[in-house]
Amino acid sequence: MLRIPLTLAAAWLGYWHAQAAAPLLASVPEVPTPIGTSNLPNEPEIRFRMAMMHSPVSSGYDADVGAYLSRYLTYGSIETEAILGRGMVYLPVIEHYLEKCGLPTQLKFLPIIESKLQPHAESTKGAAGLWQLVPETARSLGLVVDAHLDERKDMNRATEAATSYLKRLYKKYGTWELALLAYNCGPGRLDQAIKKAGCQEYAQVRQHLPAETQNYIAKYKAALYIGTFHLQHGLSPTLPDPLLLHAMAARVYRAISIKKIAEATGLSIGTIRFLNPSYREDNLPARKAGTFLTLPKTSWEAYMGAVQRAGIKA
Repeated sequence: MLRIPLTLAAAWLGYWHAQAAAPLLASVPEVPTPIGTSNLPNEPEIRFRMAMMHSPVSSGYDADVGAYLSRYLTYGSIETEAILGRGMVYLPVIEHYLEKCGLPTQLKFLPIIESKLQPHAESTKGAAGLWQLVPETARSLGLVVDAHLDERKDMNRATEAATSYLKRLYKKYGTWELALLAYNCGPGRLDQAIKKAGCQEYAQVRQHLPAETQNYIAKYKAALYIGTFHLQHGLSPTLPDPLLLHAMAARVYRAISIKKIAEATGLSIGTIRFLNPSYREDNLPARKAGTFLTLPKTSWEAYMGAVQRAGIKA
């Protein structure tokens, strides 16, 4: 009936015990400082840290990376701290699925440049969720996108699908530079660029891609740097909503009624909707694969008690 493979609270505590000095998350600039310019404090130190930074892609510093770092460290620092705070909720879950797929844990920073770590995020091009998947790609990865449910906005299901997709792209292209480019622009577009370049060298292929994709690796490296070294720049996370910080997700194999869950737990309907951005309706049918339900940790006992009572189907 109910399986609990992972909880946000438990993962968060385990994360701090196992990796107290590990990087958190940062935001991605939508309108960065013009490429080729920067106003960075202690640039020599930044260059040194980047040279030593663990990264699945070449971690060298250049002017493009510096331009994106300018926002993180200067006029965008308040936003950066807010997303560092959201990282307290989402980073442990993302890292769990990366480790499960055997992928570099530094890839946990990709949702920063995709969605600023906002599960409800939607783009004008139809992409949605932490990983900004379009409906066609999401469905090809096994996610449900229908009138009832949009699993692109489900942190667990979307992350599970995105990490599997990244693994497939890396297997196809052989380098993380190319795999990340393919994630951004699509394998078809990247294959065309490789054909035009006549090789698979990143520097050559990059020139045949859209401007957004050309800047994708620089964005990622800047986010990775901020996630790793934010404390050295006096940045600290803004605490997220306590509802998110103390939430627990579990897969439910029965029909879901938000109204009945509210009655059973004493939570408001708005709170349940807030914790479950993938729900497009208040009543969801039972699914063979289950549906993730997120509630405050303290509400699960009441929910499970209601499930056991006759006449309660939540």
